Amino acid sequence: MNTDIPFIQYYSEINKCFELEGCISLPTTKPYIYAGYSTAPGIVDQIDPLTFTVVKSFIAPSNHNIVSTLAYDSKYVYAGYNTKPGIVDQINPSTMTLNNSFTGTNNYVLALMNDGTYTYAGYGSIPGVVNQINTLSMTLNKSFTSSHNLVWSFTYDGKYIYVGYSGGAIDQINPSNMSLNKTYYGRNYNILALTYDGTYIYAGYNISPGIVDQINPSTMTLVKSFTASSVHGAVYSLINDGTYVYAGYNNSPGIIDKINPSTMTLVKSFTAPNGHNTVWALTYDGTNIYAGYKTNPGIIDQINPSTMTLVRSFTALSGHNVVYGLIYC
Repeated sequence: MNTDIPFIQYYSEINKCFELEGCISLPTTKPYIYAGYSTAPGIVDQIDPLTFTVVKSFIAPSNHNIVSTLAYDSKYVYAGYNTKPGIVDQINPSTMTLNNSFTGTNNYVLALMNDGTYTYAGYGSIPGVVNQINTLSMTLNKSFTSSHNLVWSFTYDGKYIYVGYSGGAIDQINPSNMSLNKTYYGRNYNILALTYDGTYIYAGYNISPGIVDQINPSTMTLVKSFTASSVHGAVYSLINDGTYVYAGYNNSPGIIDKINPSTMTLVKSFTAPNGHNTVWALTYDGTNIYAGYKTNPGIIDQINPSTMTLVRSFTALSGHNVVYGLIYC
């Protein structure tokens, strides 16, 4: 990545990878939606956002079960699995075939991201562990072991990696030496989602009604908070489009709030069609928002962020259950 320009400028330039938890580099192939499912073995669908149809599918090797998270590095798609030990597959998006695999140091890969140089795998372990993976060789480069438990979420601000844990802590990690810089202590609930908008870090909590904290990354202190309507469940997913923050909730049907970051107040809400339950994953393609649901089979809604209305829906093949991973790259 180009670190010589301000991150917000870089962020606006990439315009193909807004879901910073998954990917921060320009794609080298035509951009698609990638959906990872809770299947055994794991499955990743490559979906054309124009036609909303499957182009190709990746079927993981035996025992690479349950795609819990996805990431991208401008060349490859990465799938993390809910396995013992945790596994990360490097997938060629042109052919949707396996290029290489990484076997982690701990169990259950719950979070993945790429910073333009390395891919990071976070584990559902006690204590929480983050592996920094060399993507050329798919080998371990360095590791970070936290004093907090279970890595649920990542984001990146161009300088530091941010790791969200059970119990409401966020570690700010220096990727050059994988050491702790600062910690934010939020609410005593799991931080299932993080995002960065060029100015602030946003943390979504597993509490009902859902809460989103706006955090100053320089001081790792709270700026403002947003508390959802009393009928909204826990925050399971977060993204931003450079202007607004979007929070997806554990509701039936699913709900997405569009939040004004200047005031941390509600702009509009989207309520999914009946049966589109629990917004487990969100991504953005520069025009539309995509919501992946905890349904059998998996469902993805394409949403107009200006009006917060449904454009169209995608239903996966039978057996492609629960959209746990969703990226646009």
